[in-house]
Amino acid sequence: MGINVIRHDEKKPGGLDEVMKHFEDSVIEPYQLCMIGDRLLTDIVFGNLYGMLTIHCLPLCTGKDNARDNKIASLIRPVENGALYGNWFGGRIVRNKTIPHKIWAGEESCEIVLSKQAKNVNDSDKMKSN
Repeated sequence: MGINVIRHDEKKPGGLDEVMKHFEDSVIEPYQLCMIGDRLLTDIVFGNLYGMLTIHCLPLCTGKDNARDNKIASLIRPVENGALYGNWFGGRIVRNKTIPHKIWAGEESCEIVLSKQAKNVNDSDKMKSN
């Protein structure tokens, strides 16, 4: 997919120094970055702790392509998603506690949308790999 992963020694939600070092002088403050991840209690908490824009996504790989995924993470991920995004009292409270971002005003003024063109590119990449 062409997505760079920043490798780090310190486990999230630690490791900010390694992330900032990766970008050297092009990024001065963490709020200039966007953390995209499939784990709410590591990736998204990490981004939120440091004021980054965060986007929660599904795992990039599934099925046998995901065989090397961290076993504990693959067990915990559905529990995290159900507890924090589920349609129950606690899940609704969590979703209503949006943290304002320094640059992005929110979906009301600037919606984040995956364009159809991007989806078509991903679909054609999958076809090439089959």
